Amino acid sequence: MKNKKPFHDEFLSKRVFFPEDKLRKEFFNKLKNLFGSWKEIRIHFNIYKSRLEKFRDGSTSIPKVQFLNFLSYFGKKEKELFLNQIILKDKNWGRMKGGITTYKKYSYIFEIGRRIGAKKNKTKYHFPFDVPLTSNLSELMGAFMGDGFTNRYKRNYMIQYTGHATLDNEYLSKRITSIIKEISPNSNPIFTKKDNTVRLTIYSKEFFNLLTKRFGFVPGKKAYTVIMPSEIINSKNDEIINSCIKGIFDTDGGIFFDKRKEYKKPYMRISLQMESKKLIKQIHSLLLKRKINSKITSDSRRIQINGLINCKKFIKTIGFSNKRHTSKIKNI
Repeated sequence: MKNKKPFHDEFLSKRVFFPEDKLRKEFFNKLKNLFGSWKEIRIHFNIYKSRLEKFRDGSTSIPKVQFLNFLSYFGKKEKELFLNQIILKDKNWGRMKGGITTYKKYSYIFEIGRRIGAKKNKTKYHFPFDVPLTSNLSELMGAFMGDGFTNRYKRNYMIQYTGHATLDNEYLSKRITSIIKEISPNSNPIFTKKDNTVRLTIYSKEFFNLLTKRFGFVPGKKAYTVIMPSEIINSKNDEIINSCIKGIFDTDGGIFFDKRKEYKKPYMRISLQMESKKLIKQIHSLLLKRKINSKITSDSRRIQINGLINCKKFIKTIGFSNKRHTSKIKNI
């Protein structure tokens, strides 16, 4: 036991090389199959696009901890396949072959590396499954329907909200984060920015179950199939339903002022475009019940509220939480 720590420090400081291009391509193709796309890999492991491309083409070696984090999602046989063939280089570029013998003899090292890598990418905390359905929780579900995503990668459960790096920054970092912390006070969602996109990420099996088992959201791509959860739409509390609609419009809606000459004053419109035809029809029906007139386009993918009177009714009844929208309606 006394000799393990020096080996552990030395081992994890090494970098990984693939002896053949074919092996490296096979490794990354298998990783892509697990996550579905290169983009999902970048998001999950918080890696820049250029860095991942360098790992893939072999122009940059892979830090040992990063490699073990990748490898932790593979099956046992696949792990042994790659560990048997990789080449490790230390800081002085001295080589040592990886292999099944090394893996079996020092398996705890690989487990430590996996844990270190995983800790960088996920934080677990408690989300009670039976948390009361409040207007804030309903708004959070609405925002998820608009710009949320969840999926399971073997033993890892990820929930993510995305938005524009500037326009949605305050909404995600303050409003959505505050609702999450209201449900799970000890939580600390991961907030990242890259290019024009901001992401709020939560790693939690309990939150995943809350979304998928209680509210019925399907993991993975949901754009064409997402609908308002029955628990929300059947609520006898109008504020619960209104808050869900608010979350949807906050994330996927927009406010526009038509300034064409045919209008004496800028003509106001509130619009929502989504791929789910069923959701658009649900929202249209709910707005009518609230005496808010709206129109659906022929392809059933856009709903539009036209004119100042109708828009004011929407703002009074439903409202907005996102500053990108509230900043436009201060003076109406």
